[in-house]
Amino acid sequence: MHELIKNVAALPDVEIGQTPEDFRIIAERSLEVQEKVIYYIGSVELLLDAYEQAYEDSYYIPTRIERHILVKMLAPDSPVMRSYQASDAAQVRQTKALPAAAAMDYSVMLHDDRVVFFAKDPALYALSITSASIAQTMKALFNAIWESVP
Repeated sequence: MHELIKNVAALPDVEIGQTPEDFRIIAERSLEVQEKVIYYIGSVELLLDAYEQAYEDSYYIPTRIERHILVKMLAPDSPVMRSYQASDAAQVRQTKALPAAAAMDYSVMLHDDRVVFFAKDPALYALSITSASIAQTMKALFNAIWESVP
């Protein structure tokens, strides 16, 4: 395995976040997005576990809106997802419902060259990968799903 790793020109940068401060750092990086789009697929409820509502309402969302950053969200259909969808216009967001059968106990946030997986197993954590090629592939998958959902 060591020989295989030595032959890779540039390994992705990988970080693991486990604390509320780590999650805020991850969120605030997304506010610096050059593409002006954040892609999100997965559990809305997990997103609510990662970020305190007060932080979202008083800082993150207003800052994202001020910076004209769109969020494109794909989430399994649920009452929480529908409440997010109801405020899409005011929060510069587009939300599409995945079939309820597409239950997800994780989520993925994509922006620029960063892919962040959020999971709870059993404690909440984030795995952040910085890699242009991985991010490009994940965005292509996201967009294929986005186009297939009404």
